[in-house]
This record gives sequence, structure tokens and C-alpha cells, in this order.
Amino acid sequence: MAAFKENMKKAQPDIEFVAEQAPALGKIDAGAVAQAIGDARPDAIFNVLFGSDLTKLAREGKTRGLFEGREVVSLLTGEPEYLDPLKDDAPPNWIVTGYPYTNIDTPEHKAFLAAYQKKYNDYPRLNSVVGYATVKAIAAGIQKAGATDTEKLIPAFKGLTFSSPFGPVMFRPQDNQSTLGIFVGRTAVKDGKGVMPAGTYFDGAKLQPSEESIRKLRNPS
Repeated sequence: MAAFKENMKKAQPDIEFVAEQAPALGKIDAGAVAQAIGDARPDAIFNVLFGSDLTKLAREGKTRGLFEGREVVSLLTGEPEYLDPLKDDAPPNWIVTGYPYTNIDTPEHKAFLAAYQKKYNDYPRLNSVVGYATVKAIAAGIQKAGATDTEKLIPAFKGLTFSSPFGPVMFRPQDNQSTLGIFVGRTAVKDGKGVMPAGTYFDGAKLQPSEESIRKLRNPS
């Protein structure tokens, strides 16, 4: 939350944070949370709930009209894993991160989608992509190291590049973080089901902290 506030103040110095809610994971009292947020009368809402907590808040908020006339920015909500359980209660027009699998027009993703549907007779979820990319990364690391020995794999993964359904990915040598990116778009309801019909891909390399920032975090003195 601190990082979110810091970045928002950089983008909009006069921003005012009027309320915060931090329910325990899996134990949200959706009615009370929705009431508290509504009473604060925000212009916009930033949400990071997922799973059953998201489902409860989305349904309670819809019932109370909490989202009407307000922009809602919600992390993860565009993933099929979280839209599917909501069915036609899925909130329309939220700005979300997610996985618009029906509208990613790249050769890498088309091949992945076709192979997945052929094997499982179902559509992939974002975790399908992450799992597949993880295995591809491990294979690339072993190939580069020429062994499965831990001490040889450690240097092999620094700066390692590998292919994924979202395109090329690298493990940054400065912090060992993957540059696998995210899609940002808006939600919709189609045929009684929540969907993320489209999105813009942001490469993780353009979103992660700079090397200078990392050095300051590791050595704050």
C-alpha cells in the first residue's frame, strides 16, 4: 500500500486517500467493508482482493450500488480464475490486470492456446500460462547450465532469457526477477459471464524498480 500511495502521489500530487480497508484473507465482512467505503464517498476505488473475498465484495457492492459512477481499479480481477465464479455478477468496466486469452494476437500465444485447448478441451487460465512459463524457464536454465546442480544453476539463471506465451522473458541479473508482464484492460459481461475482452500488454521490464532503486532498498543507509 505504501508503494501504491507513493506512485499515485507522483502521478497526482493533490490526491487524497479517504479510506482504507484491510480485511483478513478469506474472512471479509463484505457488507461492512462496502458500507465503510461508500460512507467515505471516494471518486475511485483501488482493490486488491481476490478469490472468495473478491466475489463477496463484488456482489455486495453491486447490491449497494457502491461502484456506480466510480472508477474501480482492481488487480488480478481480469483473470478467468476470479471472473468465472462471479458469473453474471461480474462487475463491468473495471480497470483490471488479467488475461484476455481470446484476443492476444501473437504467434507464441496462438500456439499455446491451440495446444492447450486441444489437450484439455478447455480455455487456459493465467496460472496455466505461469505454470507453462515456469517449466520453460527451468528447461532453459538447465540447458544453459549444462547440469541440474544447484551451484551451476544459480549463475545460469542470472540474465537468463526464455520464451513464454507472452513473448520473451528474462531473469534480471540485478535482482533475479522475471520480466513476465501483465495485461491491463476493462471487464465486461458477455453471455451471462464475466470476461476481459481485450487488454494492453506491459512488459515487466518497464514496470519494475530501477537498479538504483534496488540498491537503495538493499542499502538504505
